Amino acid sequence: MDSPISYARIRVTLGSLQAIVASSTWQLIVLRSGRFVAQPLMKHTLLPWLACPTCHAALKEETRVERDGEIEEGSLLCGGCGAVFPITEGIPRFVASDEYASSFGHQWNRYAELQLDSRNGTRFSEERFRSITEWTREDLCGKLVLDVGCGSGRFAEIALADGAEVIALDLSRAVDACRRNLRAHPKLHVIQASIYDLPFRDGLFDVVYSIGVIQHTPDPHQAVQRIAAKVALNGRIGLWIYELSWKALVGTVGFKYLLRPMTRRCSISTIERWAAFLERLCRPITRWGRRHGLLGKIAMRMLPVSCAHLQSIPLSETDFQEWVRLDTFDMYSPAHDHPQTFRRVRGWLVDAGFRPDPRHPHGGISITATRLGERAVENP
Repeated sequence: MDSPISYARIRVTLGSLQAIVASSTWQLIVLRSGRFVAQPLMKHTLLPWLACPTCHAALKEETRVERDGEIEEGSLLCGGCGAVFPITEGIPRFVASDEYASSFGHQWNRYAELQLDSRNGTRFSEERFRSITEWTREDLCGKLVLDVGCGSGRFAEIALADGAEVIALDLSRAVDACRRNLRAHPKLHVIQASIYDLPFRDGLFDVVYSIGVIQHTPDPHQAVQRIAAKVALNGRIGLWIYELSWKALVGTVGFKYLLRPMTRRCSISTIERWAAFLERLCRPITRWGRRHGLLGKIAMRMLPVSCAHLQSIPLSETDFQEWVRLDTFDMYSPAHDHPQTFRRVRGWLVDAGFRPDPRHPHGGISITATRLGERAVENP
């Protein structure tokens, strides 16, 4: 008869194996429900859409290691300036480092699946996406879509479910979490690149959106200009940006701007511990607030943690606590936070040749617009 120690060793061995697989720099396979599941790699269909982010010339594959007809490792060579961009772990990478986005890459890998509707059992991300953009399934089905600042893929999951072909892009290593989370979708492509150096030709995409990202870039105006240039004639753009208003001086948002000059100088691990400490400290009030309607929401808005927006979401207690920690980390960690006015953002889009839709309320700045033109640019 096998001893309990043998079973314990087996469990430790399996646990170690899972940890090794999960932490592997290759991340080509994951262990889920006792099965190994292949990770998606770069598809050949992505190549015609790519262009050098510097000189905008076409790219070609220089070296290639394939697995199951997809590109696992290799590089992309610019036919114009000769620049070389690596393909590692099945993802084309157009950045030298994570730069100012390292904190975002950390949070999206630490809480990789938390905000996915398919994981938490809610429709919160879908409802937020719909209310921000007012786009329906018919607006996205069959379209080529660019998700700028995809994080772990919470909104890309919605666009994919609507039948879109989605290129999910992020500056940080969040792209690795996005690829893992949405691996079941054959129309997903993942790229690591900067919003200021997008590796696509102009006028390529039917739809481009960026939700909660622009304000965290060094120059929001230039960021909007860069992504707007990638929208096809008669194509759509959707943005959600922090709004510059008197509300930024009170409640939870007030704590953010009061404390961030200190917290953003701290290490990622220190900010993570700070967010966890604040969540535990405020937990009695957040638990009470979730059960007491308007009065509870007012109380939650006065806390130094980001939680009031989650009050009515039917999350489990554990998911709620982790989401509060995630959003509180996000509140105190960014190196850049540049809220804007609606008039200013609208002006940027008009100057870029777009016709903005009437404003629809969703807290912050929610704005969609159509690029003016007689015909859409055909995709390859």
